[in-house]
Amino acid sequence: MSERETRTAGASAPSAEALQKLAGRHQAGYRSVGTMAYDILRDAILDGTLAPGQKLRQETLAETIGVSRLPVRSALIQLEADGLVEFHARRGAVVKALSAEQAREVYDIRVLLEIDALRHSMDEMTPERIARLRELGRTADAEEEGADFVDARTQFYAELYGAAARPVHWEMIEQLRLKVGRYVLGWRLVGGGEHGHSHEELVAAVEAGDADAAAEVLRSHLTGVRDAVLAMLSAEGGAAAR
Repeated sequence: MSERETRTAGASAPSAEALQKLAGRHQAGYRSVGTMAYDILRDAILDGTLAPGQKLRQETLAETIGVSRLPVRSALIQLEADGLVEFHARRGAVVKALSAEQAREVYDIRVLLEIDALRHSMDEMTPERIARLRELGRTADAEEEGADFVDARTQFYAELYGAAARPVHWEMIEQLRLKVGRYVLGWRLVGGGEHGHSHEELVAAVEAGDADAAAEVLRSHLTGVRDAVLAMLSAEGGAAAR
């Protein structure tokens, strides 16, 4: 086996190929190699290219995406802070897996934080923001896969919750959203069709100024996605046991 083959043996061929495609998408327009490495690895985790429990060998990742080890290590440390990666004393970095109990806890906290953010944001809602929400909602519904879908959702909810006015509140929400992002994306890909309708219904309630109705739509949406995520985690557990 060649030196290159030895270094890349820790990742499957499909993973390496998918990572190289992500790297190609991200190579233009970056002033920081570290930011590029972080975005590539985050997207690879969110879209399932790097699966829960998969080892993340720095040398392999650096060679695959075409950077040195230092920005990869920095990216992995940042991803650990995001809750997407964890470091083990002997195994090194791995993609962090989520338990059903952790997923339930994430959604319990999200319901509280996001409904509170929604109510505050509605107090300051304008016709211009409503129009922007409708546009962002249509964009999110049009995206069916990959990091573009995750980014479109993020923009919609950042506007909905008034992220610019309450950056700390938004940062807490976004940290929790990242923890389950790859499962939400998987649910979307296998047919979570109610997601698109919730955008329209939610914007309509916000436009009507009915905070209680909007909060109920949001609560229903989050619990529906929670149940789909739990079903995916259960399926993953069953597959691992066979």
